[in-house]
Amino acid sequence: MNPFHHFRLFLFWSPFLLVSLGFFFPVFSEPKTIKFTLEPERDDIIQYEFELWKEPNFDLEIPFRVVASPGKIQLFIPNGYEYFRIRAVAKRQVRGFWTELYAVNSFGKSKPKEPTKIAERKTATTDVLVPITNKEGTNHFYLTENKIHVRPILSQPMKTSVRYRVNGGPWVVTKQPELTFVNDGNYKLEYQVTNELGISDSMQVWEFSVDKTPPKTEFHWQSPPFRKSSLSFVGPNSHLELLANDTGAGLDSIRFRTICGKNPPSAWYLWDNQTSWTNVIHSCSEDLDLEISATDKLGNEEVPQKIKILHTKKGN
Repeated sequence: MNPFHHFRLFLFWSPFLLVSLGFFFPVFSEPKTIKFTLEPERDDIIQYEFELWKEPNFDLEIPFRVVASPGKIQLFIPNGYEYFRIRAVAKRQVRGFWTELYAVNSFGKSKPKEPTKIAERKTATTDVLVPITNKEGTNHFYLTENKIHVRPILSQPMKTSVRYRVNGGPWVVTKQPELTFVNDGNYKLEYQVTNELGISDSMQVWEFSVDKTPPKTEFHWQSPPFRKSSLSFVGPNSHLELLANDTGAGLDSIRFRTICGKNPPSAWYLWDNQTSWTNVIHSCSEDLDLEISATDKLGNEEVPQKIKILHTKKGN
C-alpha cells in the first residue's frame, strides 16, 4: 500500500445549508463548507490535494481541484459538486493514491444501521398447542388450530368412549370428540377415556387460550403534523414512532416495506423506532408508499396500513 495514503481524519460537521430530508427536495445543489482535520502519519507529507466531482464517473467530467496544508481544513463545495476525494503529497511532489469518493451530503455522518430483513410470515408449526412465555415469565399454551380432536391411543383394538366438558360446562359423552374453538378467550378442557370393560384412565386437563386477533399499530409523530384537507404535512426533522398493542399472545414484531416511485415493493424489514423513519425518507427521492404491519407471536398479521408520502419541491 502506498505510504502517503495514510493520514488521520478528524471530522467537525459545520453548519451549512442542508438539503431538507423530509418532504422538501431542492432541484439544485447549494454550496457548502465542510470542516475537518487531516493529521499526517508521516513527517514528509506537506499538503493534500482534493478533487471535487459532480458525478461518481471519472470519464464524464474534469474535476475541480484544490490543495490544503495538513491540519484544520475548510473545504468549500461549489454548486453542483456532490463528491470529493483526497490524496497526500510528500516532499519532492511525491503523490500517494486517491482515497475513495466521499459523498458530500453523507460525509462525517454515521452510517445508518442496515435494516433487518425478515420473512413475510412466521414459520407454521404442526403442534396443536404451543407454549408462549407471558409477562410473568411462565409459559401459557395457545391453540394453533380451530379444532381439537380427542383420539384415544390404544395398545389393542377396543371400543372406547370419551367424557368431556369445556370451562366447567355440562359433561358430554361421545366416541371421538371434535371440539371447535372460534372465539378468542381462555379455555379449560377436561376429558376422560373409558374402554368397553369400564376401565377409565386418569382425568386429562388442558388449559389454553385462543388468539386470532392481530396486533394494532398506532402512529405517533414527534411533532404533530399540520393538516390541510385530507393531507398531513410534516417537516424534515419530524420523527415517526410506531407502537403496536396485542392483547393476546403478545407482539412479535412490526415490519415495513416501501414502494419507491414505480419500482416494485422492497422486501419486508423490521421497524426500528430509532432509525427506520430516517432511513425510509432518505431511501427515495420520488413519491413513495410506506406499508406497515405488526405480527404477534402466533403469526397473526395486521392488515398492512399504508402511508403515501408525497415529496413537495422548492426551488426552480
